[in-house]
Amino acid sequence: MKDKRVVIIGAGAAGYFTAIRLKELNPQVDVLIVEKTGKTLAKVRISGGGRCNVTHDCKKVSDLLLHYPRGKSFLKKIFHDWSVQHTVDWFESNGVPLKTEGDGRMFPESDSSETIAQLLEWKAKKLGVGLRTNASVVTIVKLPSEGAYRWQINFNTGSSEMATDVVLAVGGFSKESQYNIISHLGVAIVPPVPSLFTFNIPDATLHALHGVSVQDAKVKLVGYPESYTGPLLVTHWGLSGPAVLKTSAWAARWMNEKAYCTTALVSWLNLSEDGMREMLRDVLATNPKKRIDNLTLEGIPRRLWDYILKRAETPLTKMAADLSKFEFNKLIENLCRMPFDTDGRTMFKEEFVTAGGIDLEQVNPKTMEIKQVPGLYATGEVLDIDGVTGGFNFQAAWATAATAANALAN
Repeated sequence: MKDKRVVIIGAGAAGYFTAIRLKELNPQVDVLIVEKTGKTLAKVRISGGGRCNVTHDCKKVSDLLLHYPRGKSFLKKIFHDWSVQHTVDWFESNGVPLKTEGDGRMFPESDSSETIAQLLEWKAKKLGVGLRTNASVVTIVKLPSEGAYRWQINFNTGSSEMATDVVLAVGGFSKESQYNIISHLGVAIVPPVPSLFTFNIPDATLHALHGVSVQDAKVKLVGYPESYTGPLLVTHWGLSGPAVLKTSAWAARWMNEKAYCTTALVSWLNLSEDGMREMLRDVLATNPKKRIDNLTLEGIPRRLWDYILKRAETPLTKMAADLSKFEFNKLIENLCRMPFDTDGRTMFKEEFVTAGGIDLEQVNPKTMEIKQVPGLYATGEVLDIDGVTGGFNFQAAWATAATAANALAN
């Protein structure tokens, strides 16, 4: 066989990192990245509000794995070989130190995603990685084994590239038909469904609160076994924030089966019902002569409190001391389990993620090679792996890329 020539399809985080690590480990390998658009690292540039949430501060692999609705078992060895610390050390050794925020998310100290994108582009160029943009792959053809190359990659322009090995780093597709260039090779695809999306709530009075947030809410979907906690944000169209995004990630397939029409129960303060009762009793007892709409509950913004009172049909002018047992219980119900009917979803554009992709049963976690198709590798979100928001999807991209690069360098 001719000297190794690796073509990486996709100029995102996984594609670039596969190329860079491969050239770092074996400078003699000829590496080319091909990208269907004219832009490279597009998702890196918009992620984390333009700051790029590179990874998450999880020291233990066991803790890190808890944040992956799909792919947890597959990633176990991969994260032992390329941990969060490996990611941090690599970026710092290349002049981009990371900082940790209070919730564990890690960003470049510059607070700019351009720092990450420019480093990856500069590093790849310095190492001699080739780049071909505006080259949309039409087919990937397996060549006869006796030839110098194993693969021919054909583009929509009518041109092609030859390779000894191909790495699929195309990101997550939203439609199963988009995987056709892979599936014809006999690679099984888990049908993709959206993950990390916000809830559309058809409630104009809720929409009027857009911008209001609480720091520790709990979201529970009626009929789904688990609930998820975290900050929650009211938007122009419904509900967002980490509590909703975590819920959408873990319940991605369940909500898809429901056509995204279900009921979400929101606990605004993530307290137990007994805890909420005790808190409200204390506020009422301390302020008996205050109007109910002038009370303050710690953690509940004033505009949200007015909305909760209206949903509970509590007379706004009633004095705290005059609140009836029925009215008290109705307030507790709306503080602990306020129902919202979801009517569709809106994608969280900063971290567009799909559940689904290449079936992990077909992938060797030691090399990222497709077991049935020698010479074909996959890294990043094209795999049936997805994490919740917080830097976990990027960590999976860096780690799977490093694993593939290590195998291809030998």
